[in-house]
This record gives sequence, C-alpha cells and structure tokens, in this order.
Amino acid sequence: MRTQLLAVVVIPIITALVLGGLRVESAVRNAQDIDNARQLVRVVDKGTVLLQEIEDERDLTALYVAAGRTGDTSRLETQRSKADAALARARGEAARVHGRTNAVLATQLAVLNAFGRKVASLRHTVAQSTMRWPTVVNAYTALITELTDALHLLAPDIADQALVMRAETLETFAQATEKASQQRALLSGVLAQGLFDSDEAQSVTLASRQQQALTGQFLSSAPSAQRQFYERTVIGRDVDKADTFQKQTLALQDSSRPSLDADAWFDTMTSKLDLMRRVEQRLVGSVEDESSREQRQGERALFTASLVELLILLLVLGVTHVLVQSIVGPLHTLRASALNIAQRRLPDVVRLLREPSGAQLKPIEVEPTAVDSTDEIGGVARAFDDVHRNSVRLAFEQAQLRGRINTTFVNLSQRSQSLVERQLELIDHLENGEQDPDLLASLFKVDHLATRMRRNGENLLVLAGEKAGRRWSAPVRLVDVLRAAISEIEQYQRVQLRGLVTADVDGRAVNDVVHLIAELLENATTFSSPDTEVLVTCLLLSGGGARVEIQDNGIGMSTEDLAEANERLLNPPVVDVAVARRMGMFVVGRLSGRHGIRVQLRGSSPHGVTAAVMLPQKLVREHEDHMDPPGLSARYNAQGRLTGWRNYDTVEQLDKSAPAGRAHRTRHGARPASKE
Repeated sequence: MRTQLLAVVVIPIITALVLGGLRVESAVRNAQDIDNARQLVRVVDKGTVLLQEIEDERDLTALYVAAGRTGDTSRLETQRSKADAALARARGEAARVHGRTNAVLATQLAVLNAFGRKVASLRHTVAQSTMRWPTVVNAYTALITELTDALHLLAPDIADQALVMRAETLETFAQATEKASQQRALLSGVLAQGLFDSDEAQSVTLASRQQQALTGQFLSSAPSAQRQFYERTVIGRDVDKADTFQKQTLALQDSSRPSLDADAWFDTMTSKLDLMRRVEQRLVGSVEDESSREQRQGERALFTASLVELLILLLVLGVTHVLVQSIVGPLHTLRASALNIAQRRLPDVVRLLREPSGAQLKPIEVEPTAVDSTDEIGGVARAFDDVHRNSVRLAFEQAQLRGRINTTFVNLSQRSQSLVERQLELIDHLENGEQDPDLLASLFKVDHLATRMRRNGENLLVLAGEKAGRRWSAPVRLVDVLRAAISEIEQYQRVQLRGLVTADVDGRAVNDVVHLIAELLENATTFSSPDTEVLVTCLLLSGGGARVEIQDNGIGMSTEDLAEANERLLNPPVVDVAVARRMGMFVVGRLSGRHGIRVQLRGSSPHGVTAAVMLPQKLVREHEDHMDPPGLSARYNAQGRLTGWRNYDTVEQLDKSAPAGRAHRTRHGARPASKE
C-alpha cells in the first residue's frame, strides 16, 4: 500500500523536481555568466592599464627617435618595465578566463599572449634600425589598435546589458585618451626634430578632432555622475596650457624650425593625460562595481531559487508524508489488530472455550480495533470488528454445544458405569458360588468383557474432559501397573513382559497410566496377527523417569501415517466425528497430556509399530513398601515368563488362585480403604 501511494505522488514530485531543477539550473548558468563577465571585466581593467603603459612607451620612444636616438634612456627603460609588468598582469588575468570561454572569445584572449612578442619585436626593430619617428608612432599605434579591438570584442560576451553599456562607455573614453596620447607623440616628434610639415600637421589635427568627437560621444552617453566627474577633473591650468601649447604648435606649421620645447610639451600633455586617465580609472571602477553588483544579484538569485526549490520539495515531502501516514498508519494499526486477533486473541478465546470447566460459560466481550476514523479504513475496521464479534459468538455457541455434549457423555458414562458395576458385582457373586471349572472360566470371560465395557465408558469421560473419580492414595509398582493394563485387553495371552524394573508409579496417575497403556496394547493386538506376540519392555532412564515400549509385528504404518498419528498424540484434536473412529489415539493423547507423558510411534523392524511411552520423573520413583496393586493375580514361570491370569487361565491354572477371585476387579470395584 505504501508503494502504491508513493507511486501516485511520485509523478507530481518528479515534475516539481524537474521544474525546480530547471529553475536552479538557469540560476546557476546565470551566476556562471555573471562570474565570467566579472572575470572579463578584470581582463578589461588590466588591458586598459596595459594600453596606458604602451601609449606612454610609444610616446617616449617617438620622442627618443625624433631626438636622434641620443640622450638619457632611463625614462624610456623604466616605462618599458612598467609596460612589461602590466602585460604580465593582463596575461595572468586572461589565463584564468581562457578555459571557461567559447572559441571566439578564446581567440581574442590569445591576442594577449602574442602581444608581448610583438612589442619585443618592435622594440628590437626600433633599436636596430633607422626607422623614423612617424613610422615608430604608426607601428605602436597599430599594436595599440589591435589590443583595443581585442578588449572591445570582450564586451559582447558580457550578458548584462547595463554592464555592456558601462564597458562601451569605458571603451569610448579610452579611445579618446588614446587620441590625446597620439597628439602627445606626434607633437613631441615634431618639436624634437625641429621640422613640421603638412602631413604631420594633418595627423595632429585629425587626432585632435577624433579626440573631441570621442569625448563628445562619451559626454552624451555617460551617466550624469561620470559626466560630472569628467567635467570636474579634466579642467585646470594643465589642461588649458596643453591646449594653448597645441594651438601654438599648429600655428607654426609652415615654420621650418619650431621654437617650442619638446620636453615641455610632453610634460604638459602628460599632465592632461593623467587627468583623463583618472577619469578612465573611475570608469573602470564603475564597471567593476557594476559587475560586483550583478554577481551579488546572481548569487542571491541562485540562493533564492535553491531555497524556494528546497522549501517546495520539503513541503511536497511533508504533505506526502502526512497523506501517506494518514492512510498507512490506520492500515498498519488495522493490520496489527487483525494479526493480533487472528494469531493471539481469537485462538486464546477458542482455547479458553475448549478447555473443560465446571463453571458456567459467560459471553466474552470483544475489544474493538484501535481505528476510530470515519473514512473507508474506519469502515473496514468496524466490519472487521463485526467479523471478530461473530467469530467469538460462534465459538461461544460451539463451546456451549460442546459442553452440553460433554454433559451427555458424562451422564451416559455414569449410567453405563453404574450398570457395569452392578454387573461386576453379580458376576463376582456367581464366581464365588461356582465350582464347575468350565462354567467358572466362562464367568471369567464375561467378567473380562465387562471390564472392557468399563474402559469404554471411561473413554467417554476422557472425551468429555472429565477425570475418573477413583485414584490410588499410595504408589503402585510399575510392573504391576503394566500387568493391570495387560489384564484389560482381550488377547492378553499374546503380551509378554520383558525388562521388569523395581519402580513405583504415583498413585494419583495409576488409573490413567493403566488406561493409556491398555489402549496402546489394544491397538497392538488388534492390528497384528493373532499368532504373533506383543512385546512390552520397561527401562529406567538415567535422568529420571521410565520408558515403556510396546512392539508388535503387525501390518505397520506408512511414514505419513506415523507423522499424522504422532501429531494427534502431541496435539489432540477437537472432539468430532473423526475422533470417534480413532478414539484410542485420542484417549492416549488426552491422558498423556494430562500428566506430561510423551507417547511416540515409530516403525519396527522388520515390520510393525513400536509405541514408546516416556513416563516423566514426577510420576516414577524408587520402589517402596505399599499396598497390593489393583486387579492382579498373575503367575510366572521360573524364567519370569507370564503363564496366565487368574480369571483367564485354564481350570488347572486357576485352581490355586480361587481365593483371589476378586483381586482382578480391585481396580474396577473401588474399595474405600484403597482410594482417596
């Protein structure tokens, strides 16, 4: 049932998990994209610094070449070291992003790896050749343009639009700064060489106009805070001086030798560039701040999506658990109650009702199951209570019927026993007055048949669960108990006793033991050939008690029949019609269970059946002096072999035993002195 219920709810749970998983996956991808964008922003930051350092190296190199490659080069070497350091930082940052990007972006990042070799090659060319300074400026500008393009292509891989706009604003202003740096390089070369032709003037003018256009584009697209920061920063004496210096230089376009100082122009323009680069760094910082904000938002979105998914999952699991428990819990309770009723309570009630008791049977109250719900499960529980109640009611009615039948058995047994007692007294009277041996032998046979009738009447008492009213007060020798049992069967002559022991049987169990063994002897003689012997052996056990074995040479029993018979002996069935057909086995089982005697049947060799009777220690004890055994007057030869009984032997054998005429009936005709 639990599996079926889970199968019902597993589809919505899986659906919720899939949808939630897709949402979490989207949040994870978004967070990864934001993290990649932040890494790209760092690359752009380091690349912007590299651009500034290369621009400074270009301008110093152009000034050095225009001056005839003479003078102090320490400033140029220092700048080249700064450029190398900036290149190393940019390459290191790019290396951390390279493995997590697509093929197109990886190609652009690879530009940084090749950029160092190109810069080194250009430096070597400048040092080893007679390249003029305009060519040097163009060569460096080409490298700067290549690097700028690579950094520009990083922006499309940034997913956030606001971050892209900030990156584009930064790129626009970086280009404006580059144009200002180009003006510094061009005018420094013109002033250093002392010659200003029209081509160079046109290049300076073009760079100035491009700077103004890019600056205007920046001011029109930049946020107000950045625009205001630019207006507050790129202003002042150094800016005005640089603009004045540039105008004065352009005014000397047709002069063969401009009189302005190149170093003064370089330093003045450097001051203006520093102000512009301060704005550029502010823009870089704003891009990094925006990327950090986006990263925090992405992390919060991922956390929120994961938390919502977890809460939904916990809610679904909780509702599922409550739903399943609301159904499975009562079912488990109902199942436990059903098993308890089927395996313990109902069998106990049946067992209680089956046990013979002199008290009047009272109806048994049925405790309802512990399921008090009003749903379908509660309805099943109420129905099961009705079934239980009806089962107990039927068992009670059967017990009442069985009690009435047992009462009938007892009444019939008592009436027949009374008649048999009177018959035995009459036979005893006739035996005492008869002298004719043949007639006396016939009376003895009638006496024996009456005794068998008496035992059959006692069987009715056993069927009814009653005990015989006569018990011996003193122990009786075990061998005499066996002889008394032999005397109660018709074919007593076929029974031979072997292995006689000196032990006593508790007097309270003597009648039942005699009855039990007599039934086994009856079966042994009935189901074996009349010309065969039935052997009875007795053996004291080392742990206490005794074992009596009754072996016949009859037709025997199959293994299945032996197992069934032993089961019936161990657990006697309820009295029914089948018991009447096997009354002997039923009586043996009841009597053995009453005193804890174990009876087991097994096959004999070569054929036949052996019945082993295990008398417990509490019934068998060492031999003591006690009264004579009941119903015994047997004679044995010198070898200890039974030669006959007083009431069944020939006339010659019975002559000497006439005074013991009533000894055989001592067990049947109760005398007050010998009974409790």
